[in-house]
Amino acid sequence: MSSPFYNEEAERSVLALIVTDPGASDVIAQLGAEDFHSDEHSRIFAAAQSLYAAKRPVDLVTVTDAMKTLYGAGEPALTNRLMEILSGGTFSAAWNAKSHVEIIKAAAMRRKLFEILKTSENQLMEGENDAAAVLDATRQALRDVVTTRHAWVSMADVLLDTYDMLERRAKGEEPSMPSGVATLDTIIGGFHRGELTLLGARPAVGKSALGAHIALATAAQGYKVGICSREMTATQYGSRVIARGIDIPGEKLRSGDLDPEDWAQISESLSLFYAMNVSFMFSTRYVEDLRMEVQKKVDANDLDLLVVDYVQLLQTKRKFDKDYLRVGYVSKALKDMTTDYNIAILALAQVGRSSQGTMPTLSELRGSGDLEQDADNVIFLHKPDDASDRYVHPDDRQFFDAYKNAGYQYVAINVAKQRQGVTRTAVALFDPARMKFSCIDRRE
Repeated sequence: MSSPFYNEEAERSVLALIVTDPGASDVIAQLGAEDFHSDEHSRIFAAAQSLYAAKRPVDLVTVTDAMKTLYGAGEPALTNRLMEILSGGTFSAAWNAKSHVEIIKAAAMRRKLFEILKTSENQLMEGENDAAAVLDATRQALRDVVTTRHAWVSMADVLLDTYDMLERRAKGEEPSMPSGVATLDTIIGGFHRGELTLLGARPAVGKSALGAHIALATAAQGYKVGICSREMTATQYGSRVIARGIDIPGEKLRSGDLDPEDWAQISESLSLFYAMNVSFMFSTRYVEDLRMEVQKKVDANDLDLLVVDYVQLLQTKRKFDKDYLRVGYVSKALKDMTTDYNIAILALAQVGRSSQGTMPTLSELRGSGDLEQDADNVIFLHKPDDASDRYVHPDDRQFFDAYKNAGYQYVAINVAKQRQGVTRTAVALFDPARMKFSCIDRRE
């Protein structure tokens, strides 16, 4: 008996093979009990699988004994079913085993797909579920179907893959994505795929400006960058980008009081950034919608770095009684995106206003402790008020007021967490008129 959703002959054939052929252990390794449609077949296979996992022989006697241990009073019916299979002569020759295994796996895949689509249909029919949320859940379930069969990887394979990765990096074939601040890059080594980096600061310290600076510096090196901003509008972000390439006071851009020379500079700035592979999402409110848009970008091979401004503003279509649970869910969703899609994510994060004027700490990340736990790297910004601040480099103290008088803001950038590296502090100068960060040259 067979259908698109199961093939009883293939299931019987494989079970007969594994209890009669001592060399059929590789067949057990290729399947799971859930791949069998018949509950009896699934339980018989699970017994054989338990023996295989324990490195014990798999044959009729041992499988029968294992079923007694696993199923107790239910064993006789399963033994009768196994004897019926063997007496039916449905034996899979070893050279046919591969094709029969593929038949079973294909049928199992069809059943899983059918269940996913049926669940989605029921959710849509209820009418209360958001269609985009249903679509996102369906996408994730479909991805899980593809990756259901897990595989152990040997230490040798892990080390060889790591060696190859290091060799590619050494040759410049797998470079990290730059921050555009050389002193910061010496600490974190740039941004890497599969990692979630949090950039936290108190209000009005410059996290959005540094996020934009990093995005443009990365794009300038040929990487594909996506920016999801709930903090600014399109024209606000565009004004910041244009400001980087001009020498015009910010108030003139805001008032629109521009002369012909100003327009010439603006045109030059437009030509400088116009062709960069940077795309924006300003309307995305929910993390589920963001995930769907990211998947589209990744499927089109059009995303290396995602900048989220900022994480506490993202919502979820799931209902949570406490806000910290919402923030934690968003945090985990962003981390999952880094590994699921092999991209780097820089998520800006708000830090509470308590202890204003000091360097933030990990415990002050606003909204949820999950932010720190999920992040691979955490970076904080701090603007010292005067030269006596402990985060001002000793060599910079005598020039602190001069920097301020020249229109620069002295910024300390503290790498507070780094899974794969050290924690240390770098400093930079921020030019608010041009929205640029630059390193301090201390050479004589």
